[in-house]
Amino acid sequence: MKSEALAVAAAAVAPGDIIEALRERVDGSLTGEAVDLRELQQADPFGPGAFAALAGRFGLSDQGQGIWLLGRKPRWEPGWIGPEHEAQCFDLFEKAFGYRIDPRLWRWKYRDAPQPGMGVWRDGELVAFYGAMPRPVLFLGRPASTVQIGDVMVDPAERGVMTRSGPFRIAASTFIDRSVGYERPHLFGFGFPTAKALQVAQKLGLYEHVDQMTELSWQAAANWPARLLRCTPVTARDRATIDGLWQAMAADFRESILGVRDAHFVEQRYQRHPTVSYHCLLVRSMFTGAPRGVIVLRRLDETAFELMDLVGPRNSFAALVAAARHWAARNGATRLRAWVTTSHAELLAATSPTQTPLDLVVPANVWSPGPSAGELRGRWWLMSGDTDFR
Repeated sequence: MKSEALAVAAAAVAPGDIIEALRERVDGSLTGEAVDLRELQQADPFGPGAFAALAGRFGLSDQGQGIWLLGRKPRWEPGWIGPEHEAQCFDLFEKAFGYRIDPRLWRWKYRDAPQPGMGVWRDGELVAFYGAMPRPVLFLGRPASTVQIGDVMVDPAERGVMTRSGPFRIAASTFIDRSVGYERPHLFGFGFPTAKALQVAQKLGLYEHVDQMTELSWQAAANWPARLLRCTPVTARDRATIDGLWQAMAADFRESILGVRDAHFVEQRYQRHPTVSYHCLLVRSMFTGAPRGVIVLRRLDETAFELMDLVGPRNSFAALVAAARHWAARNGATRLRAWVTTSHAELLAATSPTQTPLDLVVPANVWSPGPSAGELRGRWWLMSGDTDFR
């Protein structure tokens, strides 16, 4: 039996507070009670469809005229993750992955995210998390905001975690509804799930496959082209040079999706990483001093380095790989490895690498209205430096 509708709140509700406001309404209501949500509907910038989807996750059904019926108390409730939830996130991470994340690494990952992602709670306990790290890109030459999805985790003790009404789908679909697509904060998203994880997301109607990662490998060896180049560690004095190299690279990738790789990115991604030491090297012509590009390397073990990133025009790529192979050999390695999207591996074909497909795919969101999988398929230039875990 419906009770008398709740009065409309006098204070305006900010768009970012709609989820929390819905949770408060549900927690303060009884099953079968009618709830007046007119002011929340009006405050939702994403329209009635997005609001209805969100309200449905709280067990609410539309009765018309802004009145919603609480048909059931949901088992799981979504909500934005904030700084106050950090300890809960660390506990969930340990349950899901078997080790405790370094707080410095967590804060570095989400340094540009006012809200690190979407959580799902059961009886006040965080049981799922869908992490999101903003990343500016050039989409076919035009600036756009994307979001990298990571740290997707669900408490292994939860049942039905991968069902259409389970906590993973609730976290993912709620985040995408509120954040990804046309007229959302981020035009589209990306990540690096395994093929198995992608299949789960496909069955739930969240993602589609648009690319795959491939490992390239070379012998680390001294070579004549590299003898004509000079590598020096990147310093603060090189910012303008790096920005110029980035602009040249951007001009060459107007038909691709390319994460911004300017001096600020190099500093924040590599030089300020809290737990990993990278070698950021500016490569110049030995004779003219003209900059050819930036290479970023990471030691994998005693025998190998990883080429994390390249910044520079395409016509410098072969020279940059030669410089990286030479540098790796001079520092005691026998192999140089790199990750690149399969669609763009041909840009390094002139360096004659050994190619091995990786069990890492690149997905596109198909849950909310936005650029289609077809528009994004084969467009990404990604390397291991675009991940949050290398």
